[in-house]
Amino acid sequence: MPQLNLPAFLAQRLRASGEALYAAGAKMPPERLSWHPVTEGNTGRDAADQLAECAYLNNWAAGAFRAGSLPAFDKDAYKAQTQALKSSGEALTQLQQGTENLAAAVEAFPAEKLGETFTSPFTQAPSTWAEFAHFFYWNNVYHEGQVNYIQVLYGDMS
Repeated sequence: MPQLNLPAFLAQRLRASGEALYAAGAKMPPERLSWHPVTEGNTGRDAADQLAECAYLNNWAAGAFRAGSLPAFDKDAYKAQTQALKSSGEALTQLQQGTENLAAAVEAFPAEKLGETFTSPFTQAPSTWAEFAHFFYWNNVYHEGQVNYIQVLYGDMS
C-alpha cells in the first residue's frame, strides 16, 4: 500500500476548494458580488465579503505555515484589508493568489510537524497543524456554499 503524503494531500484539497470558490465568484455579475440578499430580515454577507475573507485568511495562514508558528491575528488589519479587497475588486484575484500561497506553504510544511499542537486563534481550542490546514479547506468550501446560495437567491440556477 502506498504511503500517503499528507502535506501534498492537504495542499491538493486547499487548491481544489479555492478553485471551486473562485469559480463560484467569477461567474457572478459584478453588481451581484456586492448584493446583500435579505432573508428573514437579515441582510447577511455579500459574496465579495466572503471572497475577501478567504483571500485574506489564506494569505495569513500561508505565512504561519511558512514560519512554522502563528503570527498574532490582528482583527483591525483583517477588517481594513478585506474592505480594501472588496472596494478594489481584487478579492477574486487575491483569493487565487492566497489559496496558492497557502497550498504551497502546506505542501512544503514538514510532515512530522503536522501533529504538533497549538491554540487556534479562531476557536481558542487546541489544534494540530493538519487540523489548521483543514480549517482553511473547510472555510473555502463553506463560503463556496454561501456564494452559491446567494446566486440561487438572485435567480441563478446554473
